[in-house]
Amino acid sequence: IAIAIKTGIYDPSITGVSLQEAKDKTIQLVRSVAYDHKANGTRKVWGGDWQAALWAYFAGYSAWLLWDDFSPKDQTNILQMIVAEADRFLSTVPLYYKDSTGKTLFPGDSKIEEDAWNAELMYLAAVMLPSHPHSNKWLNKAVAYMIAATSLPSDLHNSKIIHGQPVSSWVQGYNLEEPGIVINHGIIHPLYNALTSVINAPIVFSLAGKVTPEAARFNLDKIYYAVTAHRFSSPPYKAPGGTMYREGTADVYYPEGSDWGLGIYDAFANLDIAAFTNDWDRLAQNHKGKYWAKLHVDKVLAQQKRFADRHTYTGNDENSYPGREEAIASRMGSAWMTIWLEQQAPAVYDNQPISK
Repeated sequence: IAIAIKTGIYDPSITGVSLQEAKDKTIQLVRSVAYDHKANGTRKVWGGDWQAALWAYFAGYSAWLLWDDFSPKDQTNILQMIVAEADRFLSTVPLYYKDSTGKTLFPGDSKIEEDAWNAELMYLAAVMLPSHPHSNKWLNKAVAYMIAATSLPSDLHNSKIIHGQPVSSWVQGYNLEEPGIVINHGIIHPLYNALTSVINAPIVFSLAGKVTPEAARFNLDKIYYAVTAHRFSSPPYKAPGGTMYREGTADVYYPEGSDWGLGIYDAFANLDIAAFTNDWDRLAQNHKGKYWAKLHVDKVLAQQKRFADRHTYTGNDENSYPGREEAIASRMGSAWMTIWLEQQAPAVYDNQPISK
């Protein structure tokens, strides 16, 4: 909702809710989330756990878009939430699916998503609070987490310089299998190629008029290659084999099945839009990101047209995630921001060392 309001596309004639009421509801949601964070000494409902950085990012990012509409007390609570979550990573290191010897540390569970959303919160903190004494520390640590999130086995010997040092010195393991495959929930999982939160980085930095760290696009071209061009043979993989993306259809091939359902297209649309906007589709063959984006966006629209209220999914068979309708709103919001910012302030990448 904050994205729709901020970019001027919120339309009361479609939602049936006035602009002011929509803004009031958004502010109430965000201020409540921040109020209940343990950093604010209230009810200590949440904070500091596995997924807390992700929720702090969503709340903080939404607040940032409508910042002047929050009271000074709410602003303080929001900032204390963000700082508390960012600070807890200053003494940690990124997680890896496998270590530098190839030993599996988390069976069937790549840490791409967790490393990426932890980085997401840290770079938001650095951008929102550039004068904070920890700002550069957060940014440096965010870079380490972004590189780790999308690291490949070959990166253990990768001499390419990113932010002042070779990739090989940034990583202590890897979270992708060659050539860019994500293993999650015990299977090759195309959906997790699309869910990486790193694709939001150009949005946050561009909103503040700042350069985006080179680490924010590290190996994203290979992640996109894996869904568009890498071929899977059948057997051993499910019939009919081939590439995850199929020419002329929005349907995605899951080599080992999907435990989230087979009707999720918005995550791929978001990835496609980010790929062609930020030139991550250079390794794609036959068709680039814009081609795939149209297929996936059109499919999402067709799903929504089935219902008078324009929700998306019929049920668990299409998407079993409990927050499926909220999730599609956030991902399509991300896709829209990518397109909107390309017209306002296109992302500019920078590969300079980041001081601590």
